[in-house]
Amino acid sequence: MKNITFIGGTEYRDKPENLNKNDINLFKHEFQKEIFDSYVINTKNVYLSGKNIIDFKKFKFYFKHTYMNMPPLKNIIKFIFKFLKLTRNSKIKIDSGVWVINNKSENYFHWMTESLTRVLSFQKLNKKATILLPDNFKSLEFASKTLDILDVDYKIYSNKSLVKVRDLSLTSHTAPAGNYNSKIILELHHKLNKGSKSVSGKRLWFSRKISGRRLLINEEEIMSMLEDYGIEIIYPEKLTYQEQVEAYRKAEFIGGTSGAALANILYMEKNNKVLELRAENDAHNNCHYSLAVALKNKYYYVICESDRDYNSIVNVETLKETLNKIFKN
Repeated sequence: MKNITFIGGTEYRDKPENLNKNDINLFKHEFQKEIFDSYVINTKNVYLSGKNIIDFKKFKFYFKHTYMNMPPLKNIIKFIFKFLKLTRNSKIKIDSGVWVINNKSENYFHWMTESLTRVLSFQKLNKKATILLPDNFKSLEFASKTLDILDVDYKIYSNKSLVKVRDLSLTSHTAPAGNYNSKIILELHHKLNKGSKSVSGKRLWFSRKISGRRLLINEEEIMSMLEDYGIEIIYPEKLTYQEQVEAYRKAEFIGGTSGAALANILYMEKNNKVLELRAENDAHNNCHYSLAVALKNKYYYVICESDRDYNSIVNVETLKETLNKIFKN
């Protein structure tokens, strides 16, 4: 039985505040999106291994619930062999649980915008149940912290064992990848922040310098300019998760290179400003734009040159012009 939890519909999105007519093709396919209904179904006597599910009697994999996109055939074959190998070992039995993850859920952005929205979808049923997560989530502080904020019970199971679940609630994805049902994402924003208003006017720029990947090559060149605009440069890797949350809750402006840290818009008070440094000719990665406007923020962007390793170089004058527009200097 399919239990509808959130009704879908057409999402209409505000355009970027500084949209250049030459960049319209990067965004125009995102101005209007159809979002499907969210739902929960119940399955009986299925088996879990890592982030995969199988019903042996029906020989059915639930790829629609465990992957955003259908995996290649070679991966499916690997799953089958792995499951068959694990059947020789002793099995763990769990009476009931809820499934909210996909193949990318260990990534911060996907966890925040996809898994947590699925948690809210299940909560619409007003049932008490436990989220089931494989043990590679044990080391992810953001997973446990956000589930605690949402007052959700969770259970970690071993990747090395086959786990039989007598009654598993499968949540659907709440929107296509990089898109959002605004009703759900706004509710998630409210619940993550407990409805509090904590803006203190901070202007934050997150640096990827310590991460070692997708770097802003000429970051040193813009440091003094950012400081001139009262923008504080933060390094997320140096902060605990709670410190990051508190910093973003106090922000009226968030900026930086495209990356998972932009998911922290979910902790920023609505009706503020977001600046994303985007790769040139990239019409595909609009998840941060869509999230920013879904949360009622004003979205700005700057197109950057990129190398083959996805490192970026920002035009300093273009960035300055954009900051002038944002802060109306």
